[in-house]
Amino acid sequence: MPAKATLMSEIYLIRHGQASFGDEDYDRLSTVGIRQSQVLADHLFAQDVRFDAVYSGPLKRQQDTARAFCERFGTRQAALRKPVVLEAFTEYDAGSLLAARTLLGRDAKGRSTDELDRVRQDKRAFQTYFADTVDRWLAGTFDNAGVETWSSFCKRVLQGVRRITSDNGNGRRVAVFTSGGPICAVLKEALDLSGKSAIELSWQTMNASVSCVKYKGDRLALAFFNNTTHLLLAQDPALLTYR
Repeated sequence: MPAKATLMSEIYLIRHGQASFGDEDYDRLSTVGIRQSQVLADHLFAQDVRFDAVYSGPLKRQQDTARAFCERFGTRQAALRKPVVLEAFTEYDAGSLLAARTLLGRDAKGRSTDELDRVRQDKRAFQTYFADTVDRWLAGTFDNAGVETWSSFCKRVLQGVRRITSDNGNGRRVAVFTSGGPICAVLKEALDLSGKSAIELSWQTMNASVSCVKYKGDRLALAFFNNTTHLLLAQDPALLTYR
């Protein structure tokens, strides 16, 4: 008698909704971010997608996206549990990277030679500056500046994935509410990407988008990336955001 096939499980990696870029408290969902979460819940329920477990990173924007989703989705799937918070799925510390770059950019008299203050109020200029900062992080420029290294970040995220695969059996579907950085770290593992290629994918990851990896044992396989069908069907351009 042939052995029974082992069903692969799925991890839905959901990027948080729109945060509050430019505000003093960035780590807070905007009204658009809340609506994005609700639209996603309505769409997945309509597509008969059900979850066996839900996890969230610890950041406020991650937890609030999960909460808005579960409140909307849970009214129709009573068994949907309160998200389990895993530190492994927090975003890398952008503020620390920017601070490290500024510190290393001081001249002999301690004056900053960087452009951060100038570009901070311009979204396009800031994104270019920040992308360059992340590239320097990948290259190891800040490894001795007291920040989490790129390799440590990827290892930490994958430890979170291993926790999920260990806690959930075969044929399970799990949701993880997180950020672009952890999503790209998972894709790096699934697709055997370079750090540069993985980070470039993170720049394309939209708010409240869904990516999915399948797993069996320790093996990860990408099912789809950056799906925003739910937002497009809502026919509201304001829901299509990156920050």
